[in-house]
Amino acid sequence: MTTSYLSCNISPLTAYVPSTENPWNAANVRHLHNRLGFGIPFADIANALSQSPSAYVDQIIDAAMGLAPTASPGWAPLDPADYAANGFTYSEDENDKNKETAQYAFIKELIDNGVRGRLTFFWHNIIVTRINEYDFAGYAFRYFLALQRHSFGNFKTFIHEIGLDEAMLKFLNSFDNVVGDPNENYARELYELFTLGEGNGYTEDDIVNTARALTGYNEYENGENSRIIFDVEKFDAEPKTIFDQTGNWGYDDVINILFEQRADLIARYICERIYIDFVSPEVDEDIRTLIIHPLAAQFVANGFEIAPILKTLFKSAHFFDANAKSVIIKSPLDLIVQFMTSTGLNFGDYDINKESIKNISSWLFDQNILNPPTVAGWDGDRDWLNSGTITFRAGYLIDDVLQWAWEQDQEQFREFAIDVSSNSNDAEVVATAIFEALMNEIPYTMDDYTVGVDVFKSRVPSNYFDDNSWTLGFETATLQVRDLLEYIVSLPDYQIK
Repeated sequence: MTTSYLSCNISPLTAYVPSTENPWNAANVRHLHNRLGFGIPFADIANALSQSPSAYVDQIIDAAMGLAPTASPGWAPLDPADYAANGFTYSEDENDKNKETAQYAFIKELIDNGVRGRLTFFWHNIIVTRINEYDFAGYAFRYFLALQRHSFGNFKTFIHEIGLDEAMLKFLNSFDNVVGDPNENYARELYELFTLGEGNGYTEDDIVNTARALTGYNEYENGENSRIIFDVEKFDAEPKTIFDQTGNWGYDDVINILFEQRADLIARYICERIYIDFVSPEVDEDIRTLIIHPLAAQFVANGFEIAPILKTLFKSAHFFDANAKSVIIKSPLDLIVQFMTSTGLNFGDYDINKESIKNISSWLFDQNILNPPTVAGWDGDRDWLNSGTITFRAGYLIDDVLQWAWEQDQEQFREFAIDVSSNSNDAEVVATAIFEALMNEIPYTMDDYTVGVDVFKSRVPSNYFDDNSWTLGFETATLQVRDLLEYIVSLPDYQIK
């Protein structure tokens, strides 16, 4: 497995055409799902290979768009004032429990609906709120649903709605933004982080006047932590100049002016964020010219619809180029969920395991879902790793996640090996198939691969391999498979995708 951090991918945005050198095979299917989702079980690969790459990309994105939204708990749409009448208690302790419920629901989305979960998670790291700042579970759950609802939809509509989302109104202080005392936090981040990029196409005067245009969303409709509504008395009704356009602008005007006057800049910024997250963290001017700018032009031409540009990117020769593979470091939740998905093992009841997943990813690895460290989200990629976290990452997968599956059914480890190797009785073939199922290919160094094969064979006397009498029916096979899985997740190569 080769790893590159240089922008040496010169393949175009045109559709990937399978070839002898780069066939449409299980490795490319896994590459697609490792980036666009959180891995793929071996049993699902045959369906992908029965279709063309383009048809399959259409299928999985269309399927994700057609999913029903996550069901809301009964308390999620309610104002606190209405809790009691609906059988709920509103207290600090109950709110803390409900906040965790929102986090558990988000993590379950990653596990159950990989493609939609991936896009929802991607937007969470761009259009950020922090649950510990606004501190109300109902706001958190509705924010999660907003990310999910708009993950493949229209970006302009998404930006319009999210700015009026209560989690955002409270997190970036729009709730405190009133005539005569404007708060610039949301106006600044709207441009700097959500649509244009830092210092790109706006001035300090644009921020000041945008903040004035966004005043007025300061009134609780039904008591504290209820819906937030517009109060005309707190709106600045004087003329403002935004991007050289002058008028008595309000909220809707800001969004319209932004997307009319800065369309190309918005599209290029968002397409570059998509590229960094899904293709490679390394972007240079050649990549911008070759991929990002043409993708951005399509984004504008399609009225800022997100799904079409995703389909173009994930169908492209550029995405399936060898230089686009093994260049992104997995986030903690990526690591955990992809391992669970790719093995296809039964890890038991999510309600039993969810607290462990959330706590480990947040406490040990600093990926606390719905509560990123800053308004800029997680830096990601290389920031996820140091000499200590690699050890802890492997330890958690081995001691906790893998153990859940072992306790459910040890025989499923044998069945996993039978499935991925077509029940081979050649230990090297079986080991290679397991490597590929988890890592897409054998490790970068042959030494790592050779050690892995030795680990897989270590519980069986060598003569059984020499005379070809060993099979996956051996009593030791379940432990052999577990040994190799433990070895693979401990490799540095396993941290990348």
